[in-house]
Amino acid sequence: MSENYQVLALKWRPKHFNDVVGQDHITATLQKAFEKNRLAQAFLFAGPRGVGKTTMARLVAMSLNGSDKPTTEYDISSDSIKDIIEGRSMDVIEIDGASNRGIDEIRELRENIKFMPVSGSYKVIIIDEVHMLTVQAFNALLKTLEEPPRHVKFILATTDVHKVPQTIISRCQRFDFLPLTSKIISEQLAFIAKEESQKIEPQSLSLIASKSEGSMRDALSYLDQVLVLGDNVPYQTVQDLLGVVPNEVLFSLSDALHERDGNKLIDNLEMIRNKGYIVEDLLKDLIIHFRNLSVIKFKNGLKLIGLESELAKKYSESNYSWSDKDIIRLSNNLSSLYGTIKQYSDQYLLLEMQLIKLLQFDSSIDIEKFLKEDNKNTQQTKTVETAKKPLKKTEKVIPELKKTENIQSEDLKSNWETILQTISKQRGSIGAQLSGCILGEIENNKIELISYDNSEFNQKLLNDSLPLLKSVIDEKFNSSVEIKLIIDTKVEKIENDEDNQVNENDIVNLFEGKDML
Repeated sequence: MSENYQVLALKWRPKHFNDVVGQDHITATLQKAFEKNRLAQAFLFAGPRGVGKTTMARLVAMSLNGSDKPTTEYDISSDSIKDIIEGRSMDVIEIDGASNRGIDEIRELRENIKFMPVSGSYKVIIIDEVHMLTVQAFNALLKTLEEPPRHVKFILATTDVHKVPQTIISRCQRFDFLPLTSKIISEQLAFIAKEESQKIEPQSLSLIASKSEGSMRDALSYLDQVLVLGDNVPYQTVQDLLGVVPNEVLFSLSDALHERDGNKLIDNLEMIRNKGYIVEDLLKDLIIHFRNLSVIKFKNGLKLIGLESELAKKYSESNYSWSDKDIIRLSNNLSSLYGTIKQYSDQYLLLEMQLIKLLQFDSSIDIEKFLKEDNKNTQQTKTVETAKKPLKKTEKVIPELKKTENIQSEDLKSNWETILQTISKQRGSIGAQLSGCILGEIENNKIELISYDNSEFNQKLLNDSLPLLKSVIDEKFNSSVEIKLIIDTKVEKIENDEDNQVNENDIVNLFEGKDML
């Protein structure tokens, strides 16, 4: 590599307002301001990183000092413009707000701006990351910012405008920079690659644009990395170089969660560890993935996603049975983890446990529908004669259908765990409740299922689970069974049985102890 090599982010920094991409609302306003000579005494440029705030500040400085009078039509080959571009101009002072944030630095600045410019028409003060200044420094800057000398222009830039005092904002002409879209970044990268006589796949450019998250500076840095490998770098190589999680991994994870396939999930988690993907990036991509799955159900959903045609087609062909509520629940859990995971050292462990937890989630229940069914079941229960039944026993019977084969007691008991696992994959909460039950008598396809749970809610859940249990058993044994659920509440807590309470004197006598009191 040549000793004079200049990175793309610096080499392709715009030299005129017309070279700036994605900020037309700002460039058009500033150009009009110079045409009509209506220039504010201070500007505030606010927006995310890498979208052109500092670049725009320098363009304003060039327009102020590039010619005999303020104009956007300056000669970039002139000495004054070259000095500004290379940071050698005595009339353009750039200050880093993070390292010059105290009141002393601002006082020194106030003293220096009293002097007239050396060669240009104005002294231009550019304060980058201005939100880092202290409260005392802001207070010292207030009066000067409101009524600076006629030969001074202030340009403040910040990535966090909410930390800038309102008293400062009100003294500036504010411009809000927007994140650049992936389409704008891809087109600019393609233009630069062509000018650099480098060949790169459009799919790779789209990947770089997506990875940069709206920052042109980041995108050019990634492009620099890729072009080091030469022309026509394979897409897979670009993906590995940038550490981007493939879409196949995201779909595989959502498939495992949807199918409740723990083995598939573990295989994916092992691959993620081996590949060394950054957990925060993976979580962010998963959240975006579920957001994409939620919006494709709407008419203009694919347009909103703005993905390349092949990937958009994959989303449109996805066949998940999740409801919107299910996807929202999944996304909320991942978002909560993303907000707290920076606090932990072993982020892979938290990711794995969270995904295993999501594997157990039941489908969301429509509350209104649930309440209607509950009310219907309650009314039906009231019509049943219960006078002759034991006080502490209730039962519910599934109607008997035509039987095909008689189930042997040994066969059902030996396959009971497999049946519970099958049910747990469909409804984890029901599987958990059934695992606490025991099988009673099994004769002529009549099955007794006994529970000792006193909870009314759990009793109702067990009653509602009988059709699912019946269908699983019938399918496995090619039969049609009748299931009788017996809720036995005679079991009482040991501590309530006075006969079983332990007497303190009995303990003392047992161990031949003595009362020391």
